[in-house]
Amino acid sequence: MDVVTIALLSAAALVGLALCVWAIRRLRRPESSGRDDRYSPERILTAEQAHMLDYLQDTFPGQIVLPNMMLKDMLTVRRANDRKRAEERLYEQKVDFVVCGPDGRPSFAFDVEQHHLSDAKAKAHKVKIKNRILKTAGVRFVFLKNGIHRMPSPADFRAQLNLAELPKPKSREQRRESALQQLESQFSGFDQHGNTGFRESEIMGMSGLMDLNRNGRRGFDEARLNGNSGFGDREPGDSRFDGGSHDVRGR
Repeated sequence: MDVVTIALLSAAALVGLALCVWAIRRLRRPESSGRDDRYSPERILTAEQAHMLDYLQDTFPGQIVLPNMMLKDMLTVRRANDRKRAEERLYEQKVDFVVCGPDGRPSFAFDVEQHHLSDAKAKAHKVKIKNRILKTAGVRFVFLKNGIHRMPSPADFRAQLNLAELPKPKSREQRRESALQQLESQFSGFDQHGNTGFRESEIMGMSGLMDLNRNGRRGFDEARLNGNSGFGDREPGDSRFDGGSHDVRGR
């Protein structure tokens, strides 16, 4: 056996011995009781988020308003061609605020508008996916102004949100009853088709929300006169997204 081989074997033996000693000491180390551990608080909300949370709580008195919610904590997959991918999408998305109804289920979700300087196209696409997911769950998604001084009064805001609220998905029993009612209406020659004035792909900004009338539709004629539809598939934060920089307070 040559000198090099002996040296390598000796080194391997020393490494193995060191690992054994380390493992023995680790096993003998008593588990910490945690009494001497100390922690520091981390910021959960910025000052602006805290102010917006107060505003939303004034808008929805007596209801639960939660900040920084992941979609996975709000929604479950009801039906999907690829359930795993549908669940992954819930893990990829979050909203700034969510408002729950009396039954504890989300009714409205909000993001604060931001001016994206990079990856605007990718972020706009992600927002469209988020809006589509929330709409299938009966959760209205609305973009808020980036400051409560730019928002309408809580009472005015709530009145318009009531016009924009979406119906919740029906249970299996409700769907069965609805199918029977539709069949009966066809036989009777009477059928009702609701029209809210919203397209599937639309994302609602503040101007679009405040333009709703009592019939739950947008003020199309007024929007055309102003040269703006109020909301649509545009990147949040774009000055065109919410009809410009005009203030909606006091409408």
